Amino acid sequence: VAAKVPGAGGTVILPPMDVMDVGRMSVILDPTGAVVSLWEAKAHQGFGRIREPGAVTWCELITDNPDAAGAFYSAILDVPSAPMDMGPGAHPYTLFGPEDDQSAGIMQKLPEMGPMPNTWGVYFEVANTDEAVAKAQGLGAEVLQPPTDIMPGRFAMLRDPQGAVFGIIKSNWEM
Repeated sequence: VAAKVPGAGGTVILPPMDVMDVGRMSVILDPTGAVVSLWEAKAHQGFGRIREPGAVTWCELITDNPDAAGAFYSAILDVPSAPMDMGPGAHPYTLFGPEDDQSAGIMQKLPEMGPMPNTWGVYFEVANTDEAVAKAQGLGAEVLQPPTDIMPGRFAMLRDPQGAVFGIIKSNWEM
């Protein structure tokens, strides 16, 4: 996959390398400037759980050029990207991944997000967003986006005490 990156408009920052016997990785920069790592599983197969409380449920690229990003990831990963109807007045959103198992999206960076760089983020599934936010605050997290209802569920954005930003969501889909 890393070999496809330059031809699709991206940059390989770290060429493919073995990580002991657990896998093989590469770090790339997409054409919009977002950094992401590629992983080839060996002994470490990746997530054992997904879309259940405590597990990763969604990955999202926030970028100022969703069309270029969608074309890039579709080209290097051989998976489709397609616009998602978010309803009247909503900002454009692109679903990314195999049609039967989409687990990523591409969101247009909004003016109110200020000078933040194009970046990938992760959402963890929770049983109750409001309770999870309260618990996170008690453990030293900063609330960047309070619990908010959106079409896919009730979400919030947090910054942990070490500075990592992540999302949590109680999804509307059945687990």
